[in-house]
Amino acid sequence: MSYYNKLLDNRYSFLLDRLVLIVFIITFSLNTNAQSSSITDVKNNCITALKNNNINDFISTFSNPVDISLPDNENSYSKIQAKEVMKKFLLKNKTKTFKVKQTGKSTGGSEFVIAEMGTDKGIKYHIYLLITNSNNKASLHLVEFELLE
Repeated sequence: MSYYNKLLDNRYSFLLDRLVLIVFIITFSLNTNAQSSSITDVKNNCITALKNNNINDFISTFSNPVDISLPDNENSYSKIQAKEVMKKFLLKNKTKTFKVKQTGKSTGGSEFVIAEMGTDKGIKYHIYLLITNSNNKASLHLVEFELLE
């Protein structure tokens, strides 16, 4: 092989290495953006579901396990148990009013929602939701309903 052929082979190898690196960087940055939007999507789905009293959409966002704090009950539940606990609570406390007070980002890229919910029975709750990303999947990790007097 001549000197020029070796030089050409090395140049092609160098260009191929650069191309692989560029594709990797683009793929990684797209994946990071997808994760951020999925956390935002879960957050928005939770807000919409609670506003519209759509229990199934709300509980479909739960992580496994999920921490739930209600006025008379606080525990960490499997996703299946959590669905039953929240379904029972939300059927008794149907949303009449729902107002988001604050949203933002927490440590580690999690996002939170602080809201107030009024029920059809005149009861008001202060709500805190925490959405996290685990194994490239965003889900609702913490739900708190605090009774307002």
